[in-house]
Amino acid sequence: MQDSLSLMQFHDPYLYGGGAGGANLPLSSHSFLPHHHDFVHADDRCPGKDVPEFVDQAAAEVSCEQELAVSKEVSEGGGDGAVEEQNNGAATTAARGEEEAHGVRMIALLMECAVAVSVGNLADANGMLLELAQMASPYAPSCGERLVAYFTKAMAARLMSSWVGICAPLAPPFAAVHAAFRAFYNVSPLARFAYLACNQGILEAFHGKCLVHIVDLDVVPGGALQWLSLLPALAARPGGPPVLRVTGFGMSASALHDTGNQLAGLASKLGVPFEFYAVARRPGDDADAAAAAVPSRRPGEALAVHWLRHALYDAAGDDGATMRLVRWLEPKVLTLVEQERGAPGDGGGGAGNERGHFLDRFVSALHHYSALFDSLGASRPADEDASRHLVEHGVLGREIGNVLAVGGPSRSGRDKFGCWQTELARHGFLRAGGGGRAQLVAGACPAGLGYTVADDQDGTVRLGWKGTPLYAVSTWTWCPSPHAQR
Repeated sequence: MQDSLSLMQFHDPYLYGGGAGGANLPLSSHSFLPHHHDFVHADDRCPGKDVPEFVDQAAAEVSCEQELAVSKEVSEGGGDGAVEEQNNGAATTAARGEEEAHGVRMIALLMECAVAVSVGNLADANGMLLELAQMASPYAPSCGERLVAYFTKAMAARLMSSWVGICAPLAPPFAAVHAAFRAFYNVSPLARFAYLACNQGILEAFHGKCLVHIVDLDVVPGGALQWLSLLPALAARPGGPPVLRVTGFGMSASALHDTGNQLAGLASKLGVPFEFYAVARRPGDDADAAAAAVPSRRPGEALAVHWLRHALYDAAGDDGATMRLVRWLEPKVLTLVEQERGAPGDGGGGAGNERGHFLDRFVSALHHYSALFDSLGASRPADEDASRHLVEHGVLGREIGNVLAVGGPSRSGRDKFGCWQTELARHGFLRAGGGGRAQLVAGACPAGLGYTVADDQDGTVRLGWKGTPLYAVSTWTWCPSPHAQR
């Protein structure tokens, strides 16, 4: 029987069971608009008083004029509970209309600001940002308002970088990044879906191999999370576990150290022979030095490369140098996770538009992150949810800032690929799609919230929210050909 991951370790109904009232409502392609969220709930209404029985047998003979007079008096006096309930309903409708108008105004103003930035009209853009800062709060109950707040902050950083000429992000606090990503892993199933699809592809490539080696191009965000779920599957293989080596790249030596200790501890308990090699650098800073830091391959060893692309910080350095390292490794399997930040209707395209015009990046980012904010709001609807706020602030907000304020080679000074899937196909890699991965992920998907799983004919698994693709997981194998670029 082929190796397979257990679904139980990826599905905790407690994490996703608390559905929001609007979780199953239909959603249009522009999920950031405020009318997709319930701003006023039925529970917010003031309960009406019991309606008194003020009409007796004799009152049945009252004339129509008297009935109208009584009705007018009751309406003006506010003594009747039924009329009070109607007034409350009208007030709720009016409040909801005001919330929707407020949301539409914020989005329109944000778009106007983006256009001003794109044409270099920084003075007008600054004035609009000052207004947006007064309109939107990252702590608001509305997903749309929180989204606008983080985009406003990112646009302000963009303006500041344009004025002072500094476009590269500062090194993030990696402990905070790891804590926020761990919260994302627990709050949203999207990271779990991606890990599950990648690990299944690695298991298929390692089937029957006694010596296996995983090279993780950026360990820092998830730490040991992904490989902690892979170790039990390797330990349960018929005939015994393989000898496992893991080489982890990353910009934080402490994060690498913690990851190695966690994996070594679990491997010892499971009886899996294990070695961990920490490389405290980015794989694209110097391809030759990075290659020298990877332990030499043993005869008969199967090697896998894993690359979780994100916008939390510049994890790779130069993408061209990273590609040279990956090709030098000649992996049996490469698992790639990319954000689908293509503009609506363009068919995806990976992390897309990082090399494009600012306005293109803005529109595609707004589409992508509005769906992410909406999914978090449905999974964790409580206004004061600390974990959701940690994810929005530490993961999504940080990514929005980097995409808008830093994105683009002319500003960052580094060669960046628009889509790694396209580049892999150009540099000697072939698709290694395997049937059943999408079905495996779909089986672990919590029902009733709106998460979607789809697969392409080439084996790419697309993870999304109510039909909007958010992440693409693809698997590749090294197969050099005379037509591949070197």
